Amino acid sequence: MGAFLAYLKRRPLARVSMGLLTALYLVMVFAEFVAPYPAGRSFPEYTYSPPNARLLIREGSFLQAQEMRLVNPGTWKYVRLRGAYSPVRLFARGEPYRLWGLIPLRRHLFGAPGDIPVFLFGADNLGRDLFSRIVYGSRISLTIGFAATGISLFLAILIGGVAGYYGGAADWAAMRVSEFFMLIPGLYLILFLRSLLSSKMDTGQSYMVITLILSLVGWPGSARTIRGMVHAIKREEFILNAQVEGIPPFVIIFRHIIPQIASLLIVSVALSVPGFIMSETTLSYLGLGITDPAVSWGSLIKREISTLNNLRSYPWLLDPVWFLLGVTLAFNFLGDALRDYFDPYHTVTGIFPLKNLAALFRKKKAPAAPEAPAGAKEGVP
Repeated sequence: MGAFLAYLKRRPLARVSMGLLTALYLVMVFAEFVAPYPAGRSFPEYTYSPPNARLLIREGSFLQAQEMRLVNPGTWKYVRLRGAYSPVRLFARGEPYRLWGLIPLRRHLFGAPGDIPVFLFGADNLGRDLFSRIVYGSRISLTIGFAATGISLFLAILIGGVAGYYGGAADWAAMRVSEFFMLIPGLYLILFLRSLLSSKMDTGQSYMVITLILSLVGWPGSARTIRGMVHAIKREEFILNAQVEGIPPFVIIFRHIIPQIASLLIVSVALSVPGFIMSETTLSYLGLGITDPAVSWGSLIKREISTLNNLRSYPWLLDPVWFLLGVTLAFNFLGDALRDYFDPYHTVTGIFPLKNLAALFRKKKAPAAPEAPAGAKEGVP
């Protein structure tokens, strides 16, 4: 890990991506503390309110929540009231909650002690704080990627490892099943499997069902790759020695062979997580995923951006999309860095400084030919 962190110093995009992902997952873990309001807390008088936080030093606070007044209920047009501010305090007292369901607290990361609510990203059609809903929605959107990746990777290791190690009929059957899943477009298969199940499920059931469906769709490609690598590694001398010693085949697969392809698995995880996150977003957007009262980034997009008119009138409702885009790009940049780091030639190609790029195209001047001695004649040595 220390060597990889040192390598990240030469990859600024990967370093920024790792910092962004770390920050988002910390926000997810401490969602009750970070969010100023519960996900379902409604302010009916602030329906479709635009962001009201302003950078203004006043009363010892650099951030102020400005009061908004509705002037046109038909178009939900608001105006700012001059001089009507409520200072936004760090570690402010707010609505009580239980951190991780265990620790009773009332302190939030920030909040406005007065009667004016603070909307960093505006409010939705029910007057609910969009920032708080994005924070709470990250728990489903960010964890479902790792959960589905973990199950999918376990299936890929189990099926691909057994197929590559035993060969024969087991190999043929595993590869034919994986080819069947790979022939069907992933999104269509996900939609088909989800449509077969009941739509009247609670949040926990929906989460588990979506995770299992994504896992069943995601394992074939990794299983085929793992099968090929296991098939090659099982001929190595240390594997033959383990077989001679009578070590059980499953112990050989999981203890001796799989660690040899750990770099591939790490890269596979980094690149698979954003794909599963986007699949959950697609299901939720189509109404087949997370439903009320739970919230995810996909369900936020479905509920709020229902028409182009909404998007044009209330552009802040598009904020969950930027979080999805940031997470997807961050995982891909980090996955690229992991792939290059575990490449055996990364010491040559992975640490090339950009400032030397121009040197590749700079032509060296040819050395000048030595001048002939004075008085020498042509043809005379």
